[in-house]
Amino acid sequence: MRHGRLLLAALALLLGASSCAYYNTFYLARKYYFRATDGQPYVVERQTGQQAQNYSKSIEYSKKVLGVYGKSKWVDDAYLMWGRALIGRDDPLQTISMLQDFAARYPGSPLQAEATFYLGLAYRNARRYTPAVAEFDEFLAQAPKHALAPYAHLERARALVSLQRFADAAASAGEVLTRYPKHVLADRARAERAEALFQQGDHAGARADFRVLGDRALTDDERFRLLLREVDCLEAARQYDDELELLRRQRASLPPPVQLQPGQLAQAGADRYGRLTLRMGGVHLLKGELDRGLEAYQAVIADYPKSLLSSEAQYRVGYAYETVGEDFDRARIEYNAVKEQSAGSPFVAQATQRLANLDRIAQYRSGGGADSLEQKAEAAFLTAELYLFQLDRPERAVEEYRKVAREHPGTAVAARAMTAEAWVLARKLGQASAADSIFWRVVREHPETEAQLAARDYLEERGQEVPASLIVPPKPKPVPIPPDPAQQALTPVPTRADSLRSARDERMPRARGILSTGSAATLDSLRRAAQMPPGLPGDAPPPLGLHGLSPVPRDTTRTPPDSTARDTTRAPDPR
Repeated sequence: MRHGRLLLAALALLLGASSCAYYNTFYLARKYYFRATDGQPYVVERQTGQQAQNYSKSIEYSKKVLGVYGKSKWVDDAYLMWGRALIGRDDPLQTISMLQDFAARYPGSPLQAEATFYLGLAYRNARRYTPAVAEFDEFLAQAPKHALAPYAHLERARALVSLQRFADAAASAGEVLTRYPKHVLADRARAERAEALFQQGDHAGARADFRVLGDRALTDDERFRLLLREVDCLEAARQYDDELELLRRQRASLPPPVQLQPGQLAQAGADRYGRLTLRMGGVHLLKGELDRGLEAYQAVIADYPKSLLSSEAQYRVGYAYETVGEDFDRARIEYNAVKEQSAGSPFVAQATQRLANLDRIAQYRSGGGADSLEQKAEAAFLTAELYLFQLDRPERAVEEYRKVAREHPGTAVAARAMTAEAWVLARKLGQASAADSIFWRVVREHPETEAQLAARDYLEERGQEVPASLIVPPKPKPVPIPPDPAQQALTPVPTRADSLRSARDERMPRARGILSTGSAATLDSLRRAAQMPPGLPGDAPPPLGLHGLSPVPRDTTRTPPDSTARDTTRAPDPR
């Protein structure tokens, strides 16, 4: 009997030690995970790589629980911890693979709802937004009062924004503010709702959220950024007078700029006065007030000479002459002066790109010879696209397309222009019936053209039936027959250096002439050199004649300019 009691005591001690062992292993997995997330369920703002070592240790101990203590009650916890650590280590696809069958692997686990949430989070981090929304919806249906519920509403809103479902995103972020107003996520949810409302077109609601966030901002930089988002809301709503008043009031609260030596660096935040002045100049341009806009830009150039800010102001002087003044020659002069303010400014590349666009128009307009009519038409097309894609003035683009059709009646060029005009009316100006009327004219009046086929496609896209009897495809271009190599005389090999030079000189004028002429081949090469912007979501391909000039950079107080723009107008040296 005594030996039996001793045996039972030893067995209990052994089981207790084993239980402590697997619990301690899982404890270490949790310890390293929450060390990486600073005690939060996960890192809401992803910081890839900074805590990779702690995540790896969490995964290591989670695997140990599963491998060594596979029968313990902590296996589902360890499995889920492994998946969560993989998200932190920026490997969401592996988490998806693990958690998709969590319910089948651990039926009846109390962690099923959490597994669903982290599966949704993994989908969102993997940019698979539709299944992410579905998983968050399922989680909220299963556990609406779970501690992760506010996180689910926030992450669901983020996924919906990525799907461009802005109204649903704003409502989902609003759930956090309504149900959990004092939650640690409240400010993040308000910021998410503000951006969704802005994209939805509710600029007043977005501005109200940005104002609250600005009042709660902890730093001057963040407060200034949120002020500019308020300005964005007023500008998007075309409330230009209110926008100017807000900018003036804010600028009046700042000390005037101290006169700097050229190239001297200002203290942090010392350029805010100038940045507000730049925005004021932009508002004047939107109101059509060229002189007042130029005055604001020139003030920035004088107050911040030879700086990044003055280079931006100089760029916008050129932009003002190009867009509002429609003085392309003066615009070229001003764009050339950008590099004189700061050679390292990203606006130098932007100015170079816009100069290339203006130079192409000038090149076509000045062309002569047999191709002059074609060149004039191409110049008009380029001018129209300048207004459409870069200046965001579709009404002026329509005028240019109509001018081409009027000057070249009954030609394929006129058909292209009419198709382009109809596309702008339908896609940019919301005049669908007027666009359809023009498309039908192209179908009936311009057979045997690519424009007729494009017009038919647009009409059929809108559900209109175009009789096949009206369509006459363009005649195929004859395919040139390559010469027989056997019949081509080989050029004799020169025997002297003088002969080599004469042979090279004989070839060079022909090569340079090909690059300098205004032929159709040259036009095609210039088009290929132009950078094509991405198509608008949901839009049909642009019509014939839309070459796609690069868009105008936005104000750097909102979006930095594209510093990778290149000068594409320089032809390669034929040598």
